[in-house]
Amino acid sequence: MNYPIGKFQFRSAKRLLLFALFLIGASTAAAQVNDAPVEAHIPHAPTVFEGSDHRLHVEYEIHLTNFYESTGPLTIKSLSVYGSSSKPPIAVFSKEELMKLLNFEEMPKTGTDLVIAPGRRTVLFLWLTIKKDSPLPKSLHHIIDFADSTKKIHTLAGAKTRIDQRPVLALGAPLRGHMWFVDEGPGNPKSHHWGSMLAENGIVTVPQRFAIDFFGLNDTGHAVEAQPDKLNQTNNKQWIGFGTEVLAVNDGIVKDMRDGIPDHAPLAPLPEPKEITARGVYGNFVVLEIAPGIYAHYAHLQNKSIRVKIGQHVKKGDVLAYLGDSGNAGGPHLHFHVSDKPTFELSEGIPYVFSTFKVVGTTDEGSMLNPASKFQKHPAAVKRALPLFGDVIQF
Repeated sequence: MNYPIGKFQFRSAKRLLLFALFLIGASTAAAQVNDAPVEAHIPHAPTVFEGSDHRLHVEYEIHLTNFYESTGPLTIKSLSVYGSSSKPPIAVFSKEELMKLLNFEEMPKTGTDLVIAPGRRTVLFLWLTIKKDSPLPKSLHHIIDFADSTKKIHTLAGAKTRIDQRPVLALGAPLRGHMWFVDEGPGNPKSHHWGSMLAENGIVTVPQRFAIDFFGLNDTGHAVEAQPDKLNQTNNKQWIGFGTEVLAVNDGIVKDMRDGIPDHAPLAPLPEPKEITARGVYGNFVVLEIAPGIYAHYAHLQNKSIRVKIGQHVKKGDVLAYLGDSGNAGGPHLHFHVSDKPTFELSEGIPYVFSTFKVVGTTDEGSMLNPASKFQKHPAAVKRALPLFGDVIQF
């Protein structure tokens, strides 16, 4: 039966057209829906700093929790990081690259997939490099794809964090003489520094996020001239850095210190710390307030060598103590880091740079402890940068 075209037919056609457009929009929205059943949290806002590689970096952690028991395991398939002022992503991590973002405690014993079990949390340690000719982002956000047990993809778009815009503090040398190996240094999530999170009183922090263990090296790049199987028979005086002057990196006030803890023998078995505090792990130590709310921590200092007392004002370059082997240390070295509190617990490690130093070359723990290893020198002057893991530097 034919009907003349009238208002009713026009309105019906219009409704059908609108309904079709709605279905198309709904279909598009469904394809982009952010339905990942996870909680994402970045507890500490990162700061941009320059590394000894002359590049700008950001270092931070993202906590991901598979929230529901009923969801089952979730496999992270990819992660992209975007800045506030960049259209292309700053970084894209594939499935294989994601495994490199885990610390030493979370590395799976088998398999190559990064899987978050239901009700469990995984922490990813992100190290980003920002192009110098790009505008610095004021914030970061993330897009993360997860696959459930049915291989359905769930997307998280968010996990935002601001970029701390405060300038990074430039410091003087903490040591002089010798070459110094930057062990367990910045950029390595598998280190016991950045990779160690501390949960206390409802807060998870990373006090040693930018910590460095400085091991003294001789001209051939070795910390001690003993065969690897004889290291436990050495004494502290055989190690190159032992007894070196430890210096104030800036004008400051001594906020805390301890002396009188004996140095133990290199590679001696260490008891479990009674408490995860400065007094539990540092051995002999000094903590300086080097700027309002910024503290430099010096640990494992030589017994009866500390020259300062709490409340004392010091000048940059003043001798604080001598490098030792006290506390939770495997051999003579200076542990150095900067944080936002004078305590180890409940503090966050913050970046810093040294005003000037030389990068002499690179090495690793195995090479520095093996007198048969060869060390190649390629000196290059660096200014206002943070030494990175594996560097051999000279102040």
